[in-house]
Formats: sequence, structure tokens, C-alpha cells
Amino acid sequence: MPDLAQDRIAYDDLRKAAYHEAGHKIIYELFGGAGDAFVWKNESGNPDEVAWLGQFRPRTCAGQQHEIWARDGLDVPPLPSNWRAMYGMAGIVAEQILHGETEVEFIAGNLYLRICCDEISATDLASIGVTDIDDFEVDIQSVEQCIKYFFEHWLQVTQEAEYLIANASTETCAAANV
Repeated sequence: MPDLAQDRIAYDDLRKAAYHEAGHKIIYELFGGAGDAFVWKNESGNPDEVAWLGQFRPRTCAGQQHEIWARDGLDVPPLPSNWRAMYGMAGIVAEQILHGETEVEFIAGNLYLRICCDEISATDLASIGVTDIDDFEVDIQSVEQCIKYFFEHWLQVTQEAEYLIANASTETCAAANV
């Protein structure tokens, strides 16, 4: 008999991972970078871990792309000084919006707690600018800007996340049918 509660938890983990990675991708691309988001089933077998993992892999750097555009004489808006911080926090912010949270202070507080509890990847921490987990602040203005970008581009986040979910589900089903 299938364990429906476990299946639901696994699906929620997949959805969370997909929106997290889609959040990174969309924010990164808004600033001129490019990359690929991935999610995959956690095969560790440890019931205390999430069922799905993910990663965003940049292919081109937003900062370098802006330099190329400027060199080529293209008129593009300047890259915000906090673009890396917004990119680093984008996964957590996207997860919060997915769960219906829109209050800047709540999302910033959740981000702070996730950092304190060591629930953020080293790459996300570095992008956010956290070098000392015992002494850091969450930039509320960066959180607010990130939320604003997501409100303007949520359809793109959803489309990317649903694409990741569909492909992850297909790969899992194909592997199960072998």
C-alpha cells in the first residue's frame, strides 16, 4: 500500500526545490546573466533529509554581460549594486511567496532564521554576502527589491518551476519503469 503522506511530503519537497531554483534563475536572468536550473531526487535514503534537491548553475555572469553591453555601446540600465545579494536570497524569497507570504519583514525574518539554522547553501550565503554566520544582517531593502521583482515576474518563475517539476517527474517515472 502506498504511503500517501510520504508521497505528499516528497511532492512538496519537489515543488519547494523547483520554485527555489526557478527563483535564482529568474532573478539572475533579469540582471543579464544566464544559467540552468536543475532538481533531482535525493537518493540518500535518509528520512531526515528533503526528498528533492536542486541547483542553479550560471553560464554567464550578469556583471560580465553588463561590461560587454557597455563596451558594445548598448544602452542598458545599470546593474544594481545589490544584484548578487538578491540573486543569493531569491530561492528563499520565492519559496516564501509560493507559500503565500508577501510581508517584507516576515520574509526577511525567515531568511535570517534559515541562515542562522544553517539551512542555506554556501553559494547562496556567499552571494548574499554572509561571511560570518554569527555576525550578519539581512538587508531588508534587498529583500524588498527581490519581492518586487518577483511580483513583476511571477509568471516566469511559475513557468520555470513547473517545467522543472514536469521534467523531474518524467525522469523519476522513466527510471521507475526500467
